[in-house]
Amino acid sequence: MAIYKHGVYGEQIPFTGNTATNAMGTIPAYIGTAPIHKLNVNGSADFDYTPYINKPILIQKYKDAETKLGYSSDWANMTLCEAISAHLLVGDSPIAPIICINMADPKKLAVSETEKQITLSGKTGDKTGYLDDSLAAIENITLGELTSGDYTMSYEDEKIKIHITKEDFSDGTITATYNQIDVTQTTLNAAAFQKALDALDICEIITGKIPNIIAAPSWSHIPDYHAAMVAKNKIAQKWHAITVSDIPSDRSTNTKELAIQWAKTNNYTNKFDKILWPMAVYNGQRYHLSTLACVDMQTTDTNAGGIPYISPSNKAINIDGTILADGTAIYMPEYEANELNAVGITTVNVVNGELRLWGSHMANYNFENKENIKPEDLQDSSIRTGLYLLNYLQKNYIDNIDTPITKRDIDAIIASVQQWLNGLVNAGQLLYGTISFENSDNTLDDIASGDFVFNVQNTTTPNAKSLTFRSQYTTEGLSGLMEGEST
Repeated sequence: MAIYKHGVYGEQIPFTGNTATNAMGTIPAYIGTAPIHKLNVNGSADFDYTPYINKPILIQKYKDAETKLGYSSDWANMTLCEAISAHLLVGDSPIAPIICINMADPKKLAVSETEKQITLSGKTGDKTGYLDDSLAAIENITLGELTSGDYTMSYEDEKIKIHITKEDFSDGTITATYNQIDVTQTTLNAAAFQKALDALDICEIITGKIPNIIAAPSWSHIPDYHAAMVAKNKIAQKWHAITVSDIPSDRSTNTKELAIQWAKTNNYTNKFDKILWPMAVYNGQRYHLSTLACVDMQTTDTNAGGIPYISPSNKAINIDGTILADGTAIYMPEYEANELNAVGITTVNVVNGELRLWGSHMANYNFENKENIKPEDLQDSSIRTGLYLLNYLQKNYIDNIDTPITKRDIDAIIASVQQWLNGLVNAGQLLYGTISFENSDNTLDDIASGDFVFNVQNTTTPNAKSLTFRSQYTTEGLSGLMEGEST
């Protein structure tokens, strides 16, 4: 919320590295929770939070996150902040935009009260202390027997600053009593999650952007929530999107074998879903691999001109290692990472001394059953490129709707699309692409109704999954020892 200012002010914000790269083509949308109560800087009881709940919010730089969502390092409770950090606060190449949809409502509170003793410093009538709780909102807090005129409260970095101004107040502590904001599954149940997902349908209207990746770190490993994500493979029933999801990294899945079995048992097998295991750590912070995979895809696609024909696999990511949710380190040699890849699970591998995302398939892949997988569904890049082609055509030929179409107009559409396909082929982004208008697909009744069908055929460019060099001994080199004149 904007605040009237008159004077000179200074603000310190987290270092964000270089200016965020403006991504081309790929925009992730994150569903989760954010500390929007920080936007109510005066703690007004009647503050209107509705513009910040279940609404797509465009984030292009860290300042956007701070002013439109709030920020907290408590990612366990404020899950959208993990995505903000991964895209904008770490590494040498921040990348944006992203879309965030917040489910948390500061007016929905836990039933039980929380009490915390606040240590105060300063002289009588001028004492200061800090409350450190990401789920505490100023408007919900009472301080002992004090009335509102006896103190002020404000958000300061990660804490709430309490300044007691009552003239005769001399105590060294005071009790803060409040009900925490409820961000548990009790309030944010599957129905609430579905409501946030449905807000993606108005994303283009509100932000002008069309996301094509859906992620929900801290939520996607819950089967009911995950099922809703996967079902949302068309935003606004039109725009094609993939999901990026996590397998739990807790005691139930603390080995690759258990992770593989869990994914199978819980039906994490959709071809439009990229699934990952385990978690990762960077500078002491724990990240879901789904978040880092989104950053990786957005970066890789941008470097490829916005076209997702290159797999995010084997690309470096900003992590120090892989872990379980409790911080236990996970060490995997490449052959174990490949065992995960063989059943469609993406993970991390050490390549030439750096940690890279590892896995070029979607969740549908299973090596033992690959003969039953359609060729266009074998690699993540092929699946995503296929969706990219559909989204591009839908977006770029909408102006032809509700205008007269003659034979010349049909030919013009064919020529335009073919030129675009040829460009993709020439750049190696497709191996083959052609468009046709067939009489068999366009009956007189269809044409009279204004319905026209164009057939686009394409061959996506396969990414090298393995290179095998065969070395064989030969005796040819020994013949050189026999050369020369005999005596």
